[in-house]
Amino acid sequence: MPYTLTMGFIWFALAAMIGLVVGWVLRSAAASRQVARGRKQVRKELASEIDDLRERVMTLGRSAEERDRLHVELESLKELHLALGGSPSGAASTDSDDVVFEGDEESEEASATATSSLPDVALGSSVLGRRIAQDDLKAVVGIGPAIERLCHGVGIRTWWDLAGAENDILTSMLADAGPRFGRHDPSTWSEQAKRFAEGRWDEARAFEAAIGKPQKR
Repeated sequence: MPYTLTMGFIWFALAAMIGLVVGWVLRSAAASRQVARGRKQVRKELASEIDDLRERVMTLGRSAEERDRLHVELESLKELHLALGGSPSGAASTDSDDVVFEGDEESEEASATATSSLPDVALGSSVLGRRIAQDDLKAVVGIGPAIERLCHGVGIRTWWDLAGAENDILTSMLADAGPRFGRHDPSTWSEQAKRFAEGRWDEARAFEAAIGKPQKR
C-alpha cells in the first residue's frame, strides 16, 4: 500500500511538472508571437513616418525653389524699374516726360503743402524736453511700443491718423488686444496727436505737466 501511494505521488508530481513546462512553453510561444507582431507594427509605423517625412522634405524643397525663383524675378523687376528711371508706371522715359499735366501739378502742390505744414519736431523736442520724431505715436502720453504696433495694425500710422480716429475705434482696438491693453484710456490720444500734428508744443507740454505723464506700455 505505501509503495502504491508513493508511486502515485511521484507520477502526480511528474505530471504537474510536465504541465508546468508545457504551459511555460506555450506562454513563451504566445509571447514571442505578440512580440513579433509588435515589431512588425512598429516597423510599419516607422516606414509610414519615414515616407511622410520624405514627402515633407520634397514639398519644402519645391517651396524653396519657388521662393528662389520669385526672388530672382523680383530682383529682375527692381533692376528693370531702376533702368526705366524709377517710373511707377514702368514706362520708358521719352521726350514726353517734359510735359507737365494738370494732375501732376496738383499732386506737386499738395506734396509741397503737406511738407510745408509739417510741425517743427526739433522745436517740439526743445519745448517738451525730450527727443521726438515726426509721426512717432509713442510721443503721445499713454502710447508705448506695444500700443503703437496695435495702431499701425489698424492703419493709424501718423499723428493726423490718430487725431482723426474715433474713441470707440481706439477702445475696441485695445479691448481686442486683451486684458493687458483694455484698461488703457484712449480718450485723450486724438487731441494729443492733433497738438503734435499742428505743432502746438506749449499746449502739449501743459497737458503732460497736468497729468504727470504716466508710464507708457
